[in-house]
Amino acid sequence: MSSTATRKPATRKPAAKATPTAAPNEQKPAAEPAPATAKPEPKPTTLIEALSTGQACLLKLRANGTKRSLPYLAVGTEQRKQAETVAKMREGGQTVETIAEVLKVSTATARRFITNLALAHTVEAGSHDKGWKPGTREVVVHVVTAKPTKA
Repeated sequence: MSSTATRKPATRKPAAKATPTAAPNEQKPAAEPAPATAKPEPKPTTLIEALSTGQACLLKLRANGTKRSLPYLAVGTEQRKQAETVAKMREGGQTVETIAEVLKVSTATARRFITNLALAHTVEAGSHDKGWKPGTREVVVHVVTAKPTKA
């Protein structure tokens, strides 16, 4: 059968019946009060608080002007624990390839654990505090410059 063969026409469901409206002289029930909304999160006072609560993010600014989001591995999270495990294995002398095989992840993922943990350590050391002001959503932690072209 070719793709240009005739197709069955689509069937439509009948329209829903309209609900009866109240007569003009009838009183309408009082509107129910709106449910209480969650309180807005408090403004963070440090970069670590802002990153941990998702109120700020770390960025790498590429040479072509695009932005790349970098993860912050907060203390106590599962990702942080995995990254610390990878770092200990690496310090123990294991290669990234071996670590990736043991943890059943790609070598790129194993490398990312190490670099993301290093980034978390620099943030916690206060190296990027100057780039953040309360209320700022984006913190540029790395800028890639274009390589000069060969003539």
